[in-house]
Amino acid sequence: MLNVRTLGRRAVAQRTSGLSGRQSIGQRRVRAAATQFSPFFLLAHNYHDSSEFGCFSAPHVKPETLSETEQSNRRENANLVQLADAYRRYGHLASKLDPLGAHKAEKIDELSAEVYGLTDSHKMYSTAGIVALSQNSSQTASLSAIISSLQNTYCQSIAYEFDHIRSPVVKQWFSHYVETFNTQGANWRKDRFYELLAKTEVFEQFLQKKLPSVKRYGLEGSESILVLLDQLITEATQHGIVDIVAGLSHRGRMSILANLFEYPLDELMRKLRGGSEFSDNSPHTGDMLVDLAKPATLHYPNAQSPVSIDVLWNACHLESGMPVGMGKSRTKDINIARAKNNHQHVIGDHVLPISIHGDSSFAGQGIVAESLSMSGLTHFTNGGTVHIVLNNQVGYTTPASHTRTTRYASDIAKFADIPVIHVNGEHPEEVARAARTAVAYRQKFRKDVVIDVWTFRKRGHNELDEPAFTQPAMYRRINSRLSIPATYEKQLIAAGELTKERADTVRKQWLESLNTAFAQSSTCNPVDPQKSLAWRQLNKNGDYPTESATGVDTSLLYEIGVSSVSSPEQLKVHPRIERFHIRPRLKKLQEGAGLDWATAEALAFGSLLAEGYNVRLSGQDVGRGTFSQRHAMMVCQETEQVYVPLNHMKTKRLHEQQLGKLEVVNSNLCEEAAVGFEYGVSIEDPTTLAIWEAQFGDFYNNSQTIFDGYIASGETKWGQQNGLVLLLPHGFDGGGPDHSSCRIERHLQLSNDPIDGHTSAMPNLYVTYPTTPAQFFHLLRRQVKRNFRKPLIVAAPKTMLRLASATSNLSEMRPGTCFKPVLDDPTVRDPHSVKRVMLVSGKLYYDLAKLKVENPLGEHVSIVRVEELAPFPRRELFHVLSRYINATDFVWVQEEPRNAGSYTFAASRIKSLLPKHAELRYVGRSECAATCSGIESQQNAEHMQLTAEAFDGLRGLVADLVIDSIALQHSQPKQQMDKPASVISASVSHRWANRAMYAAQSSDH
Repeated sequence: MLNVRTLGRRAVAQRTSGLSGRQSIGQRRVRAAATQFSPFFLLAHNYHDSSEFGCFSAPHVKPETLSETEQSNRRENANLVQLADAYRRYGHLASKLDPLGAHKAEKIDELSAEVYGLTDSHKMYSTAGIVALSQNSSQTASLSAIISSLQNTYCQSIAYEFDHIRSPVVKQWFSHYVETFNTQGANWRKDRFYELLAKTEVFEQFLQKKLPSVKRYGLEGSESILVLLDQLITEATQHGIVDIVAGLSHRGRMSILANLFEYPLDELMRKLRGGSEFSDNSPHTGDMLVDLAKPATLHYPNAQSPVSIDVLWNACHLESGMPVGMGKSRTKDINIARAKNNHQHVIGDHVLPISIHGDSSFAGQGIVAESLSMSGLTHFTNGGTVHIVLNNQVGYTTPASHTRTTRYASDIAKFADIPVIHVNGEHPEEVARAARTAVAYRQKFRKDVVIDVWTFRKRGHNELDEPAFTQPAMYRRINSRLSIPATYEKQLIAAGELTKERADTVRKQWLESLNTAFAQSSTCNPVDPQKSLAWRQLNKNGDYPTESATGVDTSLLYEIGVSSVSSPEQLKVHPRIERFHIRPRLKKLQEGAGLDWATAEALAFGSLLAEGYNVRLSGQDVGRGTFSQRHAMMVCQETEQVYVPLNHMKTKRLHEQQLGKLEVVNSNLCEEAAVGFEYGVSIEDPTTLAIWEAQFGDFYNNSQTIFDGYIASGETKWGQQNGLVLLLPHGFDGGGPDHSSCRIERHLQLSNDPIDGHTSAMPNLYVTYPTTPAQFFHLLRRQVKRNFRKPLIVAAPKTMLRLASATSNLSEMRPGTCFKPVLDDPTVRDPHSVKRVMLVSGKLYYDLAKLKVENPLGEHVSIVRVEELAPFPRRELFHVLSRYINATDFVWVQEEPRNAGSYTFAASRIKSLLPKHAELRYVGRSECAATCSGIESQQNAEHMQLTAEAFDGLRGLVADLVIDSIALQHSQPKQQMDKPASVISASVSHRWANRAMYAAQSSDH
């Protein structure tokens, strides 16, 4: 047997040099021209240790090794070790977290020294290797001093939960960090803390007075969140962080934007008074107050550079923005490292994501668990998010005892090995301590951390609520106490760290600024947010889009195709992949014909990589493909090492350092968070083709919130384009009610395509159902070759993946070719003989085409494919339909029920294109609540019935054509009878005249 590398090199050489060699190349065991590629080393035995692109693992932290003296001391004082571990495990139960005092510290027996036989409080112990005393440099202390230190660390207004974490290194680090934390040497910026608290209180009181009927979801009772955020950013800057991605909750958003993130006050007041957050000439519809966002640049003392604050736009659905922030922050961090040419980059070096959650939503929303579950996965990690649970101890009107079954609102985080810091929001300096600890942990381990801030809500869920209806006891406590800013002011003045004059000045100056802004708000014209450089290089929102060519030189495509199935010698490929995937692909590439969908996709990916674009393909089992069709990654049968062939392309015309990369992401088993994450990727980087593929089309149902609130409407509301591609396998092929439909009708309902076609509207999304691999190839390339970005929803193939008739030639992807929204019937020889035009979308075309060939009257039928459903291709379809001037019967055929699929959307649009008095008939399944039958025999019978019905009545139509032809011939003068007659029915010869406008009309593309 010849060496596979020799064969691979010969294959490429023959193709590029013009030699044929096609007779034998497809029959030989060819894996790759691997000697042309970078050296490959077998580095791992599982996917998570893969060296492939985008695979980021948390840094390895070595444990601190105990000395022999420390180990000996632990053995000699095992009971003291038990006591210290008990405080680390149970100390939070005895802490004072509730600012209202309703939840008392518990008496925990395990925290009693007597339980461990420790009775002499004056006895001296060596603490080496057992406990660290922050206020004592000596390693010897009395039992009472040790207990006092443990009490101060674990049982006061701040508490920690880290014992649930599996890693002993994390537990060791955490206990040492918090036990050695020197509160006296913390150098808190107390004047800054007071300023933030006072300004927040003044701001809330101002709005309550000026705009008492506006629901702003104020921060009164939770003002210390400002201290927490400010300290988090301060700490981050000391670690080189240059960008903050902030996901805010409804609660307190106005205060955070105004008092910390420097949102222009006049613009904010304009929005509060009912105006738009966008400029007067902006096309965007805007959003609610509680979803407001605007980027900012903040300057912090001792920071190396200003800090960019990227505030996320988010839909109102609780916690839906959580995975969006994860995807955006990861992508931003990677791009900053790439721009800085940082080869030593560790994920999270440049960007700190912060996410604020409500207590009830954090505990109750499933997307939280999905997001936390993916936070530590190598293709989803962003280097750690700091999660803030704004815990006001009530969910709308429901007490905590009815919103969760766990002790804490933050308990959901424990399953993901995430440490939790609980802190009493009444103590700003302890809140700052929580921030410092959280950032230190995050930077050390590059993992998520939760800060559970216990606060309260002064008014109600919103300012128009009466909370005493349902929480009378809680609100008696709230109404009888000083505010947190007032309490802190009193504390600082008593300690001589703040003067009354300074306190009054802060409040007075801020009040004056608010009054000025309020007065100016009626005349101000907001400045629209500035886009990043990458986005500024594309068209502005509202500009008319232009298309770029998507065809590629076929010799380059051939080389890419060979590369897509090439791998090194030492990687042992499964023999069935070699037999049924690699060899057939090479053979078809040699022939330049019969290319299947997976090959076309690989050519699209590879050609984009060759042009410097990155591709991120994410979803459940996308590496292999749900239907075992893709094999974008190959897994060594001996080591399980993953290898992505397209990331190792290196041909005569391609240099590896200039290529983009393909990131193959086999996601965790979720949809909503996964789609939200990929949306975050797409809004951050328009040069990356971000794709999410569902296992089956209807799996997207679990992510409907992301589709509705972000993907389909984000540009309309916020001016935020996205180019996310959603591959949703669709087709009635025996999958049953829950694996057959991607619910095309729902996506079409989200389209802003005008029904009458007479108004000009920029499409908000594209919905397609392609029927050939070449069409799919062009769709993928078009997505990033355009000068704008729109989401693309593809009803993706299932049975078509291996359907022999659903293949393409390499020539269909050559330069000059492009995606066609409408495909005319290629088998029609004489358009004048056509009496019935069938309009169809998707795989049903191939069943109808087969029946047409078998039907003796098939030449009188044209089957027209509508490949792009939204925006509806009026011009292209009109040009095709107007060829069939003798057609009198127009039929929409679909396999979906009548109340589903594309018919409802397409019918009115098609009717506006038809000749005068012509009607559009429907052929397909009748209305049904279920997508389809789960009984195979019933589904097959329905399919046979609808496809047969599509050809019913042809004999009568053809008879009419013959009669019209004879009548026409008899009415012509003798001298014209000798000329070839154009068989045009007199009754229909002028009926297209009233549709002439479409000949020049734009297709809204």
